[in-house]
Amino acid sequence: MNVVLVCVGNFQPCILENVGQLRDLGHSRIHILTNRHLLSRFAAVEAQVWAVEDTPDEYGHYERSRLDKSFRGGFWTLTSTRFFHIHAWMKARGIKQVLHLENDVLIYRHADTLLECVEPGALYVPFDRFHRSIASVLVIPDADVLGRVLDQYDYGKNDMENFSQIRARLPGLIRPLPIFVGPNPAETAEHQFLTENFPRFGCIFDAAAIGQYLGGCDPANGPGNGPGFVNETCLIQYDKYRFNWEDGRPRIQMEWGEWIPIFNLHIHCKDLARFRSLPSAGA
Repeated sequence: MNVVLVCVGNFQPCILENVGQLRDLGHSRIHILTNRHLLSRFAAVEAQVWAVEDTPDEYGHYERSRLDKSFRGGFWTLTSTRFFHIHAWMKARGIKQVLHLENDVLIYRHADTLLECVEPGALYVPFDRFHRSIASVLVIPDADVLGRVLDQYDYGKNDMENFSQIRARLPGLIRPLPIFVGPNPAETAEHQFLTENFPRFGCIFDAAAIGQYLGGCDPANGPGNGPGFVNETCLIQYDKYRFNWEDGRPRIQMEWGEWIPIFNLHIHCKDLARFRSLPSAGA
């Protein structure tokens, strides 16, 4: 699989640790999409670096977005604009089978392990509620599928709202990466939705809440959000469970004692070095 990271508008130093983790796990097809004025930041990085200006976004998302462009250097707009940059790059280069990670998201298994778990005509993203997705991890089969999603994009809503609403309008186009073990018929319909693909993947994905609990939130959010933070929105309350590391990879323990592998952690606090897996973990 191709792994793509996006760094536009503002440089995020944590992306460098992310690339290091990917290299430790044996990835060779690592791509960074960035602005021309940021290219020098990646001069020593072991990845293919592409200027987004070379593959213009045909949708013009950044210009058309009605979201606040003043907050944190355009944070809310750029979190959606990245998908349009990815689409333009994939379409222009004929790139398929892409795993997109947010810059503060570490994975602990090789991306190729996902290939046999996904359906080719769908985009996969974790949800933590019916109405909210968090695109910390995105599995994109090709530019056509991503384009079908972006054709439905609401320029007045953020990415968390958009993927949820598009999934409801076009069933089967967007599917959930499981954030917990399931599905369990005894649980609510929402719980079953968040866990429905667990048998397919055999691991869980961190939308945001696990990384927030283990490492805390972005310091820019203010004091009082350190390790032990419980995400108030996520349906699964991870403070009720135990976590450990085996062979450089995180796991969560179920009530019946079984330890379940965690594919990724969303290191919201941005201290990725603290959560890097051991190089001996292999692929």
